[in-house]
Order: sequence, then C-alpha cells, then structure tokens
Amino acid sequence: MEDYQLQCLEASAAEGDLAGAARRCGLSVPALRAIVAGLEQAYGRPLLTPGLGDARLTPAGRRVTAWGQRFRSPRHAQRDPPVAECLQRLLAPLITRRSISPKRLVPPAPGAQEVASMVQAALSAPDHGGLHPWRIIAFADADRPRLADLFEAEKLRRDPLAGDADVQRAREHATRTPALLAFVVSPHRRSGVPLREQWLAAGAALGNFLNAAHQLGYGAIVLSGERCHDAGLASALGLVDAEWLAGFISLGSVAGLPPARQPTPLEAVYSTWEPGAPGVASSTNSAAPPRRTGV
Repeated sequence: MEDYQLQCLEASAAEGDLAGAARRCGLSVPALRAIVAGLEQAYGRPLLTPGLGDARLTPAGRRVTAWGQRFRSPRHAQRDPPVAECLQRLLAPLITRRSISPKRLVPPAPGAQEVASMVQAALSAPDHGGLHPWRIIAFADADRPRLADLFEAEKLRRDPLAGDADVQRAREHATRTPALLAFVVSPHRRSGVPLREQWLAAGAALGNFLNAAHQLGYGAIVLSGERCHDAGLASALGLVDAEWLAGFISLGSVAGLPPARQPTPLEAVYSTWEPGAPGVASSTNSAAPPRRTGV
C-alpha cells in the first residue's frame, strides 16, 4: 500500500464523511473515491461503509488501515498529504500520453474489440448537440496494398517528377504500421451548431480515441500532410464534399519510447483574467502551421 492511500483511509477514519476526509487530504471527493475504489479492488472487499457521503471504515477497512500503519516507513509518518502525488497518479493515463512515431510501432496491433472500445471512448467526448461530426474508417490488412496504390497516385498528382524513393515512401505510409485508420470530420451544416464548435467536438473525440489507445497499452499518432487535401484520395475513400480528411491514425505496440520532451510551463497556456489587462497571445502560437503534423 502506498502512503498516500493509507492517508486517505486515515482521513476517512478521522472524519467519518467523504467531504471531510477529502478536505483533510486536500483532494476532491471524486478523487478520494477513486483512490479508495482502487484499494477495494486490490483487497477484494469494501473498506468504507456504503452510504451517500459516508466515509466510516468497515471492519476490513480498519484491518487494512492498521496493517498499513504497522508497516509504514518512519520517513513517511509526518508527511503532509501528498496531493500532487495523488493527482499525478490519478491523471497518469492522460499526462503520460505521447505521440509515437510510426517507426516505433510494431505488431501486435489492437484487436477489433479494442479498437471498438477506443471508438466508444471517442463517442463520450464533449459534443454540442450530440452530432458526432466525425467518423473513422478502418483499413483491413488485405486492402492496404490498394490504399498504397492510392497514396502513390496522390503523390504523383502532387509531384509528377517524384523519384522512385519518394513514391515508395508514399506507399509505405499506407502499409508500415500494424494498424491504420482515417479520421474524417463530417460537419452537420444545418444543425444550428456552429461549424467551429463541431470541429472542436471532432478534435475532442480524436483526443479521447488516442487517450483510450494509450490506456490500453498501445502507441498511436495522427499524421496529416498534403495528401489529406487531395480530392481524388478523399473521393476514393468515400468522403463527400462536406467532409474533411483530418488525418491518418497509426496504431500498434510500442517498440521504444520517444525521447523525453521539455515540459511546457502551465503559464504558457493558463492564466487568470485581469479586468482591463491587455490580451496576451499564447507563446505556443505560430503564424504558419507545419506542413505535416503529428497529434
């Protein structure tokens, strides 16, 4: 048992209600519930008495707490509740997600049921009007050589003088990763929901999909580029005029983690409004987007 988990049980014993125990630990009530639920799953029995807002320990909860106190390291005995540590653990599936380069993606690919779960997570994203202004196209292994033909044709339309190496590279973009899907934005133009909000909903869905892949232990990246603007390729994939090919999702097992990246300071994207203060653009903004992007 981790010390922060033991402190949550001790706070529950001292306070007797969830709100008080959460305040004592410097957590929200849902965060405290999540920590206790993890302990209950690990020990296979309820540790708190059932009831709305109740935080009294069950007999099993008292035994587990006593056991944890018995084996607690002396250096942890006087520590303040490690709020940051708790939050980092709870949010680790989100905070630790990284885009994984296709060269680091290897078999096995996620199975059909796992991909369906990722799509289900995407359906749970914030969505004004519940329009789901997006869709995902999966490419079966047997059809990916044909997709490679389409990628080659698009490359030659864009660059008729492309050399053999460039054409081969374009073909490999369709076949090199264990699984490949297309993410399509499908706005509902007569819904009454502004298009910009539908784009936000599509982006949120894509984010949920990628987070679900990470949570299931797979690596993923979304790559766009010039081919996503090719009308011929879009038509061959079944898109209609109102739709946009946002990018291709590569999925697979992770052969090696990417190099560590420099963390972005929160101040670059998060601030408190000061009435009358001049606006300040985010330091992460750039005038021109990259020609090829990975999400």
